[in-house]
Amino acid sequence: MMEEELLKVLVNGIAYKSATPEKILVDFSSPNIAKELHVGHLRSTIIGDTTCKIFEFMGNEVLRVNHVGDWGTQFGMLTASLFDEYPDFMDKKPNLGELKLFYQKSKERFDKDEEFKKKSHENVVKLQGGDPKITEAWKYLCDISRKEFQLIYDRLDIKLQEVGESFYNPFIPSTIKFLEDKGIIKIDKGAKVIFVPKQKTPLIAQKTDGGYSYDSTDLAAIRYRFMDLKCNRLIYVTDIGQELHFKLIFEAAKMAGWHIPPKTRTDHMGFGLVLGEDGKKIKTREGKSEKFMDLLDEAADRAYKQLAERKKESSAIAALSEEELKQSAERIGMASIKYFDLKQNRISNYPFSYTKMLDPKGDTALYLLYAYARLDSILRKAGIDQAKALDMAKTAKIKITHEKERKLIVEILQFPEVLDTFTQELLPHKLCTLIYNIASYVGEFYESCKVIGSPEQDSRLMLIAASLQMMKCIFNLLGIEPLNKI
Repeated sequence: MMEEELLKVLVNGIAYKSATPEKILVDFSSPNIAKELHVGHLRSTIIGDTTCKIFEFMGNEVLRVNHVGDWGTQFGMLTASLFDEYPDFMDKKPNLGELKLFYQKSKERFDKDEEFKKKSHENVVKLQGGDPKITEAWKYLCDISRKEFQLIYDRLDIKLQEVGESFYNPFIPSTIKFLEDKGIIKIDKGAKVIFVPKQKTPLIAQKTDGGYSYDSTDLAAIRYRFMDLKCNRLIYVTDIGQELHFKLIFEAAKMAGWHIPPKTRTDHMGFGLVLGEDGKKIKTREGKSEKFMDLLDEAADRAYKQLAERKKESSAIAALSEEELKQSAERIGMASIKYFDLKQNRISNYPFSYTKMLDPKGDTALYLLYAYARLDSILRKAGIDQAKALDMAKTAKIKITHEKERKLIVEILQFPEVLDTFTQELLPHKLCTLIYNIASYVGEFYESCKVIGSPEQDSRLMLIAASLQMMKCIFNLLGIEPLNKI
């Protein structure tokens, strides 16, 4: 019976494991060194984190890989600028400030100064050859970017393991030789390419001048991930515009014998664009791409103003110190950005709106956080907390006396099915739909059914406790930290 199933959730905790746990690598976020994280990285970072959390929750071994762009011709340009502007770099490390501005200045010079361009190309060759001086400068530049990225990852409480493009560079020659020996590589206009069946566009394993490309790196990476790491499944979280590229990479991996479905599986978890409220690409007033950090700051600032305005009507908020108010605003702001993104069908573009995102009455994180805090307050009014409610469940009985109770229980028990569906479809918005429905249905339940002081009090408190437990679990999978008082 569903009543008994619900009590099991309370007594045993919420757990749902994969029948056959796998080793799954999720490639997400992946910004470029010397460039800022911008709004385009928002979806990959947030969707990738939730994907990892779900597979981890289900008992899989998950590798959270940040495939940063830390290799390539731009580093010839940046290191050339570094040594020109700071000749004593090896003895005294400069404070470059924002690396983005240093990159922009270097790029302007690269486009105009032929002598500087020549020096930049020479530095690329030196870097690829392991020149100690150029390598130290490259590491220095990467460290600056890494620290800037980490500020955002820490703020969103997202954990990643950096394995950048440079890691795979030593594996590219052996990967190309392997593909040549298998007869998969063809020569086309002097370049070494791979023609995938039914596709006109080839992968370029090695360019005409002997250089390597984005394709070269991804071929070496997929070989390493399947053959060395022994992963069962690879999930690449990037914009939908890269769908063809990954289709070609996956097919080439099959041709090479690295990827053997159904023993192994690959997924391109493509997503649409984040747009402005006008339906166009989101930009700053200066017409530049919106910075990721600016989005986070704005969301937290707006959440703070909302909380400050509610001080007069809420004793719980009025009791918060200034520091606690700022902390709550930060958590609400980060939760709002995450949920607003995750609730969208990932394949679609969507307009970013702070007003809609922070609406306390719509399908938003703020609405869900309020609902959670209200449920917690019902338990407190009954003289118990969540821990006590879970202890009571060991001997409690749930008796359905109203249709709203049945509707709520049915929704809570959908959780395993939603997780199973996610593992196949990789659509996190369905998990958002589940938590929103639970919050809505539990609201309908306690509006229609008296809880405290009713003959069914103990039974109904179990429904409140089960709703809290399930919402808390889903919040965790979405990377959201709930608030008990708001």
